[in-house]
Amino acid sequence: MAQPMGLTLDDIVFDEATPEQQRIALELRAEACPNPHEFIERERHLTQHELTRSDCRQWVLYLKGYPRQIIASCEAIRQKILVSDGTARESYGYTIRHVFTTPVWRRLGMAAYLLRYVKERMDEDSECSVFFSDSGREYYTGLGWLAYQGKQANLILLSLPQSPPLTPIDSPPQTPGEGPRPRAPSFSYRPTGRADAVTVDLLRLEDLPLLCKHDNYQLSARFRDMPSGKKTHVAFAPTYARLEWQLARAEFDAVKMTGKTITYKGAKTGNSRSWLYWAHDIPAKKLRILRIVHGVECQTKAQKVADTQVLLEAALAEAKEWGLPRVVLWNPDEDVITGCKAVGNRNTASVKVVFDQQMGGCVPSLRWKPSEPGVPVRVIEWEDNYGYCLP
Repeated sequence: MAQPMGLTLDDIVFDEATPEQQRIALELRAEACPNPHEFIERERHLTQHELTRSDCRQWVLYLKGYPRQIIASCEAIRQKILVSDGTARESYGYTIRHVFTTPVWRRLGMAAYLLRYVKERMDEDSECSVFFSDSGREYYTGLGWLAYQGKQANLILLSLPQSPPLTPIDSPPQTPGEGPRPRAPSFSYRPTGRADAVTVDLLRLEDLPLLCKHDNYQLSARFRDMPSGKKTHVAFAPTYARLEWQLARAEFDAVKMTGKTITYKGAKTGNSRSWLYWAHDIPAKKLRILRIVHGVECQTKAQKVADTQVLLEAALAEAKEWGLPRVVLWNPDEDVITGCKAVGNRNTASVKVVFDQQMGGCVPSLRWKPSEPGVPVRVIEWEDNYGYCLP
């Protein structure tokens, strides 16, 4: 198609995408990928999972009278959020993905035009929206999304030898009359520089729903206890559906690129006091920590630092096993930072710890629904802006 000339707003239609338009938009996006067939296969696979099966909406701009002529498109996943602005409540927010303009229609302001309408639609049944990008920050800020530049911890493996073998621990006997229960394998793990061995349970997918339930309960309690003030605090709920969707994408890439399936999705301390979830990012050659959770039993700074250290060393062992040269985590708090440094100090010959800004297409931006006329604008504090928030 030749470069369009004389395009006016009267020539454009905005609407929620029909199934046929969704297919066309997906194929157009795929053309920009190194492996279009694989991109389409992965995206269709992800639509079968809970997160995107029912609450994923897609919007398009198309030429009036020609619904197959897609000018621009995007999709957004509606998810539960926690809000505290004097009172704590549950609400909804969107995560925007795949903002795309068909090449022949670029540099005409079509993406901005699309997003202006998308904002109106999202505001009807949500309070905020987020997306992640490494370019056009001023452009998106002008459209209402404020960049939240944060810190990233990188645990870089200086070499990739075979992981030291972990010694299995026999599962404890079950209580008489108790039915079978899934249990992640336990291992005796000796962190570098420590004389005592600790128990680390590696997590399978079936172990995550209960941990997510505890995590969400604890986060909700934290929001209920937040003091009232001039800020509005918001966090995306770390639901099992959100984690499972990210892990499904990681699994798809792993099978396609390595021919291997991923067994372990994270680790927890043997006393279940703390745990973390991870995702194998094979294309980017890193293990992403989606979230570190310190349970209510983990109360002191020393406990949090010690648990962080042993869990991150378990993550490094997993990264070595997969030949991934680094482990990364977003926005570590003071205790996690200290735990990261402890890993580096005890593994000076094999691990380098570096803190920097979030990079690689992952700068998060958030837009809050405009206040009603006369209502003061509040500062928005994005809590728990960790790796699990990625779309």
